[in-house]
Amino acid sequence: MSAAPIVALSEVPRRQVVVFDLDGTLVAGDSFGAFLRHLITRNLLRCAMAVVTVPVWLPAWLLPPTRLAAERYLVWLAAAGMDEDAFAAAAGDFATRHAGPATGRAPAAALERVREHREAGDWVVVATGCASPLAQEVCTVIGLDGVDVVASTLIRRRWGLPQAMPARGEAKLRALGAAGVALPVDHAYSDSFSDLPLLRAARTAHLVDPSPRDQARLQRALGKDIEVLRWAAFRGREARDRTRGSNQ
Repeated sequence: MSAAPIVALSEVPRRQVVVFDLDGTLVAGDSFGAFLRHLITRNLLRCAMAVVTVPVWLPAWLLPPTRLAAERYLVWLAAAGMDEDAFAAAAGDFATRHAGPATGRAPAAALERVREHREAGDWVVVATGCASPLAQEVCTVIGLDGVDVVASTLIRRRWGLPQAMPARGEAKLRALGAAGVALPVDHAYSDSFSDLPLLRAARTAHLVDPSPRDQARLQRALGKDIEVLRWAAFRGREARDRTRGSNQ
């Protein structure tokens, strides 16, 4: 009986690591911000408190040094009195409203790119500043059930102020590291200049529908030849096709 050939480790194909941002990349809009607005505006008392306190929290939210404190207050205002089960149920319900097929927020071109990577055997990770459990629910709604999700951590109390550990900027890289993702990754997809650390930590960076300002800043930082994907054009065409079909 002949012995099996010995294969050197260097000859074994390495599994590529691919990281996608969520908001603005796979789904249009700010998912968690929209969720908080939904919770606040559906309750008259919460809505009134948001209006009364806007001179305090809005300036704080606009300034990077105090943004996290403003976000903690808004999470408390939106969900005070809700236990974890109620909060998770509200997130699941909102995820369908926000990113379900009827909304057109998740363009087919974006989901096709994810599918291509997964079929190639790549390890696909969604890394997002959106907090759990909403991030996981949105990924499930858009058909990414089973994809690893690295999201901002939100530790809530039923009545007290929550603790938040955002996965944004450099903190997103730390969150990926804590999840076992080694740097550099092979591909990173994002729409935002806030993800410059992630895009720099990728062998190949892809910009997805960046604003003109973010595109200019990212191209200065990463080079003019970086790929720019225009998935929003596909999203608009899909919306027109749905409208045309509903009128026939």
